[in-house]
Amino acid sequence: MRFLALIFTTWIISCLALSSQAEAQTIYGTRNLADEIDQILRHSNTRANVGIAIKSMKYGDMIYARNDKSLFVPASTLKIFTAEAALLYLGPNYKFPTRFVTDATATASNGKLYGNIYLINSGDPSLTYYDLADLMASLKSQQIQEIVGNVYIDNTAYDQVTTGPGWLWSDRKYCYGAPISASIINHNCLSFRVPHSKTITTAGGNVSSPNLYNRIKKPLASKTRGGGGSRSCYVNLDGARGGRMAIAGCLPKAHFSAGVSSVITDVMQYDKTVLQDLFQRYGIQVKGAITSGIASSHFSELARHESKPLKTLISNMLKMSDNIIAGSIFKKIGELYTHRPGTWESGGDAVSRILAKQADLDNWRLNLIDGSGLSRYNQVTPSQMLQLLDFTYHNDATNYEFISALPIAGVDGTLKKRMRNIAWKVRAKTGTMHGVVSLAGYAMSADKEPFAFVIIVNGQHGSVWQYREMEDKILSLLTHYSRS
Repeated sequence: MRFLALIFTTWIISCLALSSQAEAQTIYGTRNLADEIDQILRHSNTRANVGIAIKSMKYGDMIYARNDKSLFVPASTLKIFTAEAALLYLGPNYKFPTRFVTDATATASNGKLYGNIYLINSGDPSLTYYDLADLMASLKSQQIQEIVGNVYIDNTAYDQVTTGPGWLWSDRKYCYGAPISASIINHNCLSFRVPHSKTITTAGGNVSSPNLYNRIKKPLASKTRGGGGSRSCYVNLDGARGGRMAIAGCLPKAHFSAGVSSVITDVMQYDKTVLQDLFQRYGIQVKGAITSGIASSHFSELARHESKPLKTLISNMLKMSDNIIAGSIFKKIGELYTHRPGTWESGGDAVSRILAKQADLDNWRLNLIDGSGLSRYNQVTPSQMLQLLDFTYHNDATNYEFISALPIAGVDGTLKKRMRNIAWKVRAKTGTMHGVVSLAGYAMSADKEPFAFVIIVNGQHGSVWQYREMEDKILSLLTHYSRS
């Protein structure tokens, strides 16, 4: 329990340092706490379906329950299932490899490689253009100047169904709904910035030049214009028109620039274009074609890139609610569990079985579809989610990596701007989509007693913030709760 002790020692010190900021009155006794929660719920929208489960991690007793056995769509709080299953099954130090291999026996002294090379993608959700450039630099360092053969891209680690069941069409045009393939370069989404100079420039280091994608040959003239200050003025990326992309819309006055993004819809075509660009940049000639293919396990390795350890990826996934990381980890678990290409179905089945076996999770009626929570078909009960949080808290093998990866109220991640009045006292995963607001994690009471909690709202009407405020009020009550 030494890692858990480290987390909560830091947690308690932070809570004590900030205790003067919280002036709310202490709530004594479980019955008073339940009455206060009921009062908050009575003042919320009664048309919404609310599920709540709160349990002491110190004494093991249930403090509050409401609709905790009912099924709910969890939104992004589903990621805690993906995270814990991955830590248990893959291990905190697992790394996604991306490799160049070849069927050639050797490189000739004249710099020519007589044979084919293969880029084997394993689903690394953190892979960037610059990581591929490093792989290319490794080929160049081996004095390879010409490939007398083909270049094959092997994306067979996962299936070709790149969007999850139950994803809305409107979600698929945004970066958070980008394709989940064995090849994920820059999150499979290109970002640009449109300044008033009426040209497109790359933004955020996502791509190194405008010609990384064959539909963007050079900076394009945009149709941006100075707006009249209207708040409805925006810039839109229309997609391919005659093989090119078009920017339309306007920029309000006093705005220096606006960002736009485009989700990669044809992953293989994008991969081919990126590789073609890199081979040209590094002066390596390819005599054959750049196409798709399947590598043999007997081929010789030429170069390798590995992602950061899984525990780092999971921290990024939970802190920032990253759907791409979650989706790829989900399929990776399915791939390695079944020894077949990873699919949404195998990922869901594997995560459910792993948690049932290793975390003793009751998986009856549990429906895990995509690992990220973006699908409307995901279904869990607050009781199941609470059971998992209870297990993760007490499991020495993974509790440090799991709990430290959760956003901290008022401090970081998706909770950075929330619950600042009780900063550091809550660590939790958020979830939001149309009709769904959820929050699940841990809170520290006034007596420094840790609790696991789950709050899920389905069928919400009106402002999302109305329900987030409800969650925040309940957590504020819990952090001011005392047993005596």
